[in-house]
Amino acid sequence: MKFPLLLFFSSVIIFNSYGQVSEGGKPYSFDHINFNRINETLITPPNEREIQNQIKNDKSGYCVGKIIPVTLNPSNSGTWVTHPDGSESWLLKITSPNAVGLTLNYKYFTLPNGSELFLYNENKNHVIGKFTSSRNTINPITHTQIIEGETTTLEYHQPANSVGKLKLEIESVVYIFRGFEDYLAPYNSRTYNNRAEHCQIDVACSPENNGWSEQIDAVVHFSFPDGGWNYVCSGSVINNTDQDCTPYILTAWHCGEHTANQNLSGYTWYWNYQKSTCQPNSNQSNPWTGNQSMINGTVRSSSGSGTLNNPPNTSMYQVAGSDFTLVELGSNIPSSYGAYYAGWDKGSALKSSGVSIHHPNGSAKKISTFTTYLLTDTYNGGAFNAHWEVFWSATTNGHGVTEPGSSGAPIFDQNKRIVGQLSGGSSYCGSNPDSDLYGKFSSNWTSNGNNSSSQLSSWLDPAGIDPTTLDGTYYPCPGPNLTCNATSNLNSITAGNSINFYGNSNISAGSWNWDFDVNNLGGVSPSTSTQQNPSNIVFNSSGNYNVRLTVNYSGVSCTSDLTLSINQNNTGIESSFNNLLKIYPNPSYGSFIIDFSKLEFQNEIINLYDQAGRLIKSFQIGIKTDLKEKIELNDLESGVYFIKSQKKNLINNKIIILEN
Repeated sequence: MKFPLLLFFSSVIIFNSYGQVSEGGKPYSFDHINFNRINETLITPPNEREIQNQIKNDKSGYCVGKIIPVTLNPSNSGTWVTHPDGSESWLLKITSPNAVGLTLNYKYFTLPNGSELFLYNENKNHVIGKFTSSRNTINPITHTQIIEGETTTLEYHQPANSVGKLKLEIESVVYIFRGFEDYLAPYNSRTYNNRAEHCQIDVACSPENNGWSEQIDAVVHFSFPDGGWNYVCSGSVINNTDQDCTPYILTAWHCGEHTANQNLSGYTWYWNYQKSTCQPNSNQSNPWTGNQSMINGTVRSSSGSGTLNNPPNTSMYQVAGSDFTLVELGSNIPSSYGAYYAGWDKGSALKSSGVSIHHPNGSAKKISTFTTYLLTDTYNGGAFNAHWEVFWSATTNGHGVTEPGSSGAPIFDQNKRIVGQLSGGSSYCGSNPDSDLYGKFSSNWTSNGNNSSSQLSSWLDPAGIDPTTLDGTYYPCPGPNLTCNATSNLNSITAGNSINFYGNSNISAGSWNWDFDVNNLGGVSPSTSTQQNPSNIVFNSSGNYNVRLTVNYSGVSCTSDLTLSINQNNTGIESSFNNLLKIYPNPSYGSFIIDFSKLEFQNEIINLYDQAGRLIKSFQIGIKTDLKEKIELNDLESGVYFIKSQKKNLINNKIIILEN
């Protein structure tokens, strides 16, 4: 039974490296039988009174593991074996009676080139590894995951030609006494009591899971140490407006009481810890047995770093503000995990129905359903109206509620977007109408404080779009949805005058690049700009100018084009030269005479452009003594063309009309 208005942490172990990724294979001893008796190291487990006192007094409420300091290394523990081929093995057998499982934490973990290391249980059916020297500098191992049972064997093997020295020391053993039975059941024949209450519903159950497969893939189970003991909570992978697969996880502040910029140590995040079949009223068999996990991370923001009811009072049932923490993992989530980057809704509109997906009491993933509107509420006298209150509904396979270990779990609305994370509550099997409370996503956004350390907005909206909602995505993430639009205060002016331009984009953080003369007609000052809204751009020459705005953001770009009409200035020098230049017959069916007898052109180049501003042909004039040139345009399509002098830049957009 839970305390009113609090959901506690639940179970666990430690695990390290950005992912507890091993390279496969099997230990050397599995294929060789010439091993002598292995020296066994006995670890005294915590006594029942110590465990019960911790369970009773710890504010986390659901402690499942005790961290026991040790000093175990190849010099003082275990057994060395030399093999006929000159290779060597070191085996360390650690036993702590009646443990559900053991976890090892390391002070040093450095392996020579060519060597390998495995860990396995007494039955030799729960094996992790191999680990090699590749982990010495990349994702270095500081702890390894739970191994089933009261005995864990660490087996190291190095070939005869191995260069370097093993540097390994275990600094603590975590004695897991409950809360991971579901996870470890496939590796043993022991019978455990159910951890999750009988009314809980597996995420494999239909119809409860119908339409929620993506959200199920977003939810993670995680473990963490606190004060010499271990706990677990729930959380969710979450999308951001860059949609770039940044490995963010949203959970509750009270699951570790985090502060911004805190580097987490001893945290392990588990994906897909769930059953493959629906088992109403039975929560201890057929869990997923994979090893998809990552470790640690950095806290980007939390309500504990804000000023909204922070710090909380001394009550063990109070939380800081809207009770959120956002963690960024140290590397990308492997695509093989199938993680869904959940969408969210920061609006305050009422939510009519939805689900929460969570890991109660360290069990395989469960789903709880609500079919009545979420209510605005205040958590135990804390931040005013910073939480949603939810009443759970009975469904086909049970009456899903929440329990210790569910804390931090997301609640999804009818549009399948996150609208909050679990702080606590008093629901339990058979309860009606007891409720639970979830910190509002809308409060998480900016209400807990005035800087990025206490807000989600800076991290989940790096694009500066400020949308009310964002949908989720799987890997490969699509990147930001960038749109842009270019406008101007005038579309037509007389040469020599200026125009103001305005750039618009859904992403304010993008870079702005203007090209005011895409077709290189000349006479524009300046011809480019990196301002969002450049003004007083002078067009000195007449013609139809193409203007292009390009916005770039996070590797994505968009463009928007304008066409401007710059008319001749009849009082200017350009106009007078244009009038002195004669072209006839005009219109023509292909042959034109250019008469420049009244101009002092010598070896001038003139260019011919179409109406789109594309350069079509170039001609050299001013060579013949009669100061007239004949040009043939029979190979061109009919239409309006323009000529412009290239060298002196005096003749601009003199019109030639070609007919068929």
